[in-house]
Amino acid sequence: MEVTRKQTRNRVVSLIMYALVLALIQYNVVSSGLTPNENAIWLYSGFASLLFGSRLLNPHFTPPADAATNAFMALAALVAGSLVVPSSTTDARLLWCLAAFCAAICIVSIIVLLIRPSIGVETRPLVRLADKAVRGLGSPNVIFTIVILLCIWLFHRARVDEVVAILGTWAVIVALRPIESILGFFDWAGEQWETLRADQVIGPIAAYQSPGIVLVRQLGNNSVPRGTPMVVVDNNGPWMLGVALNYVGRDEGNLLRVLTVRLPDGLKNRMGKLPESRGGGVALALSATAEELAEVPAIQWINRLCGVVVSDTNLDYVLFEVTEDRDLAEGRLVEARIGDHHVIFQIIDGLTREEIVQQKNTYGYARAKARKIGRWDADEGKFFPVKWIPRINAPVFLLDADDHAVAPASIGHFPSTNFGVSLNISEAVTHNTAVLGILGIGKSYLAIELVERMIADGIKVICLDLTNQYADLLAEFIDPAYEAARRQELVASGQGGVAHQNQEQGGSHLVFRERATEQLRAFVDPAEHRRLRVLNPAQFEVTRQAGGMFQGNANMATLTPTEITAIISDAALTVCQELGMTDHARVCLIYEEAHSLVPEWNSVVAEGDKAATARSARAILQGRKYGLGCLLITQRTANVTKTILNQCNTIFAMRTFDDTGKEFLSNYIGRDYARILPSLEARNAVVFGKASSCENPVLVRLNDRQLFLNAFRAQFPVQPLPVPNEDQARVEQDDIDDEIPF
Repeated sequence: MEVTRKQTRNRVVSLIMYALVLALIQYNVVSSGLTPNENAIWLYSGFASLLFGSRLLNPHFTPPADAATNAFMALAALVAGSLVVPSSTTDARLLWCLAAFCAAICIVSIIVLLIRPSIGVETRPLVRLADKAVRGLGSPNVIFTIVILLCIWLFHRARVDEVVAILGTWAVIVALRPIESILGFFDWAGEQWETLRADQVIGPIAAYQSPGIVLVRQLGNNSVPRGTPMVVVDNNGPWMLGVALNYVGRDEGNLLRVLTVRLPDGLKNRMGKLPESRGGGVALALSATAEELAEVPAIQWINRLCGVVVSDTNLDYVLFEVTEDRDLAEGRLVEARIGDHHVIFQIIDGLTREEIVQQKNTYGYARAKARKIGRWDADEGKFFPVKWIPRINAPVFLLDADDHAVAPASIGHFPSTNFGVSLNISEAVTHNTAVLGILGIGKSYLAIELVERMIADGIKVICLDLTNQYADLLAEFIDPAYEAARRQELVASGQGGVAHQNQEQGGSHLVFRERATEQLRAFVDPAEHRRLRVLNPAQFEVTRQAGGMFQGNANMATLTPTEITAIISDAALTVCQELGMTDHARVCLIYEEAHSLVPEWNSVVAEGDKAATARSARAILQGRKYGLGCLLITQRTANVTKTILNQCNTIFAMRTFDDTGKEFLSNYIGRDYARILPSLEARNAVVFGKASSCENPVLVRLNDRQLFLNAFRAQFPVQPLPVPNEDQARVEQDDIDDEIPF
């Protein structure tokens, strides 16, 4: 606005001054003075129209309507001049030829105005040519120059002084435009005097690292604080607002890295025209009020800015150069814009780099690697994928570290944030889940939490526990007397195995299998309100016939925990099949110490364990359509059968050291996440799979046990266990007493 106002003022001033000069020349040089006659046509019709048209009406371009007006005015002047020019002379013929030229321009301009479209693009070549011709030939500088030159020839050729005066004036006004130049110089000089001081210059631009990032060679030794606003003036592009980031090295002075963004119009208009800079540009200090900077997002979020996106970023990862490493750490979340979305990434790696800045001047910096998680949907409470990459040099922000509040639906949260990671517990069961990690890092507490979530969802849980700790940790869901009676039934069914002609039927394993199936059938029955059974396969002595029968006897072999596990797995599959197919989880088999219950073929302790593991694996593979799944827990990934482990669609990878485990997990969570597993803190895990609310692997801080209980049980309180009637209780107690050998 200020520039336009100055231009209009200069045109008006120049018009007035030129008019005064022309009047003086007419009065002092032309013989008739200011008397309006043929000797004044050049002044009144020529120069007057030329000045008004070129200075006020259409100083930049001539539309067809103005061309028609200019031609008509020139035609009128020529007709007036014809009254004093003798007819049938060469002068008269010349005058009428020019009059015909003006008339033609006027007519063609009117025709163009009538036939051209009011909106849109003219596609007819002849119309476009006519429009272009009248705009050029009908401009004030062309058409009134013709009038002036004709007037000089017709009325002033006898006086050399008048010809010289008029032609000289025309050349000065039309070609040289001295008054405009003088006024423009004074405006420029005023701007230089008012806008720039030596203390405003921060320094010249030393290098353009990439679009949006410049290096300023600072003049002086004063440190420029992070977030300081400035103006980057470059003759080869628009002014930019600069925000100081950090120092990256030394050249012929301190090299200050500056992030450039669009200069707000309000600041640009207030600053007026800055001086041109020599060379590649210059950075100038910006004096602006807080209100003016309030509309600049770069100033507001500079404290959260931790880096800028660099090359080699891809669809899965973002690489960013660290500009501020305060509070950065493995697992922290950062944010970058992709299109209209604010996309969240998780830091998984960092490395140092060294690059040449200028003239062999090098500087070192840190580069971080972050895995894309997606955009957060607060309504859905989950992340959704964004299938593109941020632009290079896009700012990267550290998400604020807030005190985490446990949500009942969250299995954990991203470190130092309130973003929770939820789990679809039904899909975790039907598509199988594995918890992998060394001792003492929280696997059991995670498993206990998962069990409680299953119970709240109505899923029956059969825990095969060699550690004897689940009964204590889940005591609220177990009736000790009821469990003791059921366990004693199984113990009794495993005793007293007899030989049989058919070796496969010898021993007690068939009776044990039958009794286990009966118990699980009653347990899985929808009418049964108990949700948890805890069994230790090592506590049952069950036999199988190891050879043919001789004289009514045969060798008996005790089943291993792996073989007992297979029997229980088969029984679970049988009772689930009896209930029919379903999409929702019914039963979850928990294999605690899975490397002992379902070992890999090269880790078995007895030959029968291979076949037993295969039967357990078959039950898990077939069980999905019937609502049967498993939770597999182990600290020895290499020693667990891969037949089941490969079917675990959801993985909780905690701290692990063995190379086999890391190599196996790298196929699921990627090598970057597998690489950090040895350094994971306790209660931290890399989570990935169908049941997770995140499509990609993520590093999660698992729930604190007590905080989880407080939040979860407020929404899902523990239901009281069914109370057996007195007769049933008496019968169960009698059964127990009968087994006591004293």
